[in-house]
Amino acid sequence: MRIEVSAVKGALDKIKRKIPSASAKGIARAGIFIENAIKDRTRQGTSVNGGGFKKYSKGYAKVRAKRGATLTPNLFFTGQMLGNMTFKKLSSTKGQVFFPNRTQNIKAFFNDQSRPFFSVNKQEEDRAVDIFRKTFERELRI
Repeated sequence: MRIEVSAVKGALDKIKRKIPSASAKGIARAGIFIENAIKDRTRQGTSVNGGGFKKYSKGYAKVRAKRGATLTPNLFFTGQMLGNMTFKKLSSTKGQVFFPNRTQNIKAFFNDQSRPFFSVNKQEEDRAVDIFRKTFERELRI
């Protein structure tokens, strides 16, 4: 049996050239999934730990009721904070979910202290890794 080393080397070089692009696409898809998972979970009133958020204070609940907003804590009043959350690809190996607007970033920081939402749980992490892996493999066609 004879193996043509130059043919194998050429095929490996082709795959090697595709890795940065495949990784970047995987990071982008996984990051967008994480952004949407946090938003969807938060809108449902579920914390990162799986339970419901801490109840609103009586005074704040009255304000929300007056404005016709739900009394179920979901961190959604005007929609500005969650609407400002976004994903940015930093490189082919890194991405970031963040709040670009300073006011919304501060609001998210303090909301996260009392009602943890801005993180991923094990299920979401596993799903993001799976999305990355499938995208990466599809792009490399392996």
